[in-house]
Amino acid sequence: MNTYEILESLRDNIGEKVEKHWSNKLLIRVINIEHRKLASKVLNSPGDWLLKKSSSLTPSSSIITLPSDCVRPAYMEEVSSGRPIPIRGTVRERRLERMAGTSLSTGNVEAYLVGNTVEVNQDSFSNAVYVWYQKRVVDLHAGLCSNDTDATHVGFQLSLWPSGEDDYYNGITIEVRDQDTDVLNVSTTITDFVGTTGVAEVGSVLVTPASGDFYGTVSQLPEELHDFILLASTVRVLAKPSSIFEKEIFLYWNNEMKKMEKDVDDFLATRFSGSSYVRIAERF
Repeated sequence: MNTYEILESLRDNIGEKVEKHWSNKLLIRVINIEHRKLASKVLNSPGDWLLKKSSSLTPSSSIITLPSDCVRPAYMEEVSSGRPIPIRGTVRERRLERMAGTSLSTGNVEAYLVGNTVEVNQDSFSNAVYVWYQKRVVDLHAGLCSNDTDATHVGFQLSLWPSGEDDYYNGITIEVRDQDTDVLNVSTTITDFVGTTGVAEVGSVLVTPASGDFYGTVSQLPEELHDFILLASTVRVLAKPSSIFEKEIFLYWNNEMKKMEKDVDDFLATRFSGSSYVRIAERF
């Protein structure tokens, strides 16, 4: 489900198909609040849903700067040898395995976190490394395609405040529906995004999108969780003190969210090594 579909369904759930108390800009903000909350739950689950491998990173004076979308590193190894470098997590244990210099190395190397960097506990360490890390999810966005839209570009609706950061949506799937027929004409990846203009360059498309078509980015979270973003957003909107709604309606949506939250927790908890989906049977 892309963000525009979530937005339209949210309006239907709160009985506001046409803007009255809630603008699209405010609703997208609510959707992203719930999206980030759910992302934190996914990041803290055992399944490594958002695990990513970095490109080759070269240390400078034993310091490795983590990628900008890194939430937390999980594993690190040398590019050339594949030797793992344990990340201990705290400088308080630095002296435990501290080496006097590269010439005195016994082959054991470890590292610890310092801000948005990892420092290898060895003097002048400069071997290139790979870092596997939990990545930060990109905020969702939706709106009407601007006049900058053509066969290779989708112009974001600037009045709905997309990110102004260059390359922010790179690698994200975007979908575009025809404004008249609602047919899904575009489902492709954003290859480049210019923050100042809000224009995304996209891969090949079967049908050229047009100004006024409906676009929506797709969450990086597992597809099975997208409905929960909608339910949680619905409850948050209805819970606003100035909202006008029937108590029974709020209780209904809140109960639906609670039931789905349990399903979400169960879904995230089952993705681990040796899960119930693989069993060893006795051979006769």
